[in-house]
Amino acid sequence: MRRTVFVTAMTVVLVALFSATALAFECTNVSKSDPAAGAQVLFGPDDQPIWVSKGLQNRIDRGIVDPETGEGFHGIIAFDFDGDDIADASTYIGVGPDGEIPLVAQFAGPACRGMTNLGIYFSECVGA
Repeated sequence: MRRTVFVTAMTVVLVALFSATALAFECTNVSKSDPAAGAQVLFGPDDQPIWVSKGLQNRIDRGIVDPETGEGFHGIIAFDFDGDDIADASTYIGVGPDGEIPLVAQFAGPACRGMTNLGIYFSECVGA
């Protein structure tokens, strides 16, 4: 049963990532002390879900989020890159005007504080 929940949630997120035309998945909030804060799913280094929030599972069960199309999904997803089951980074899916955090918000502030583009974050902040 638990594996079914993970597979369903992963399907929702992957469909949302690749099927929508305007998503906010290119940014993160670097000032969050815990990248998992508010996340609905945490993916491990093998792209498999480590956990899914009760809220996301509830929305899938109630038909609010369609696991086949990703319709209805929006929020934060987190990633564990080193396999310690702790989120290392997070990003937004379908959040903001037209489902996207505006580029001006991603590039206007300092690179390693607040809302920033993931490319900038990984090139200038990680390991710096």
